[in-house]
Amino acid sequence: MQTKFTKYGPAGLFVRFDASEIFPDDPGQGTPVLVFLGKESSTFCCALNEGEVDGIRLSLAQISFLETLETLVWNFTLSH
Repeated sequence: MQTKFTKYGPAGLFVRFDASEIFPDDPGQGTPVLVFLGKESSTFCCALNEGEVDGIRLSLAQISFLETLETLVWNFTLSH
C-alpha cells in the first residue's frame, strides 16, 4: 500500500493519507488521514462523525463519499 496518496470526493472535498503520521506506540500523536474542504481541515473520524470540516457542514454526497472510505482508512492505518 502506498505511504502517501489523496482521494478526491464531491464539491471540492478531498482526503489525504500520510503514513508518516502513524505512530503505533502513541496513536493520538499523528493525523494520518485528514479531510480538506477549501482551506479547512479535520481528521477523518471527526469529519465523518460530526458531518463537518472545521465548522463547514458537509452535504449528503460528501458524507456518503467519506463512508465509502471507512474500510480503506482502517486498512491504511493498520498496514503501516
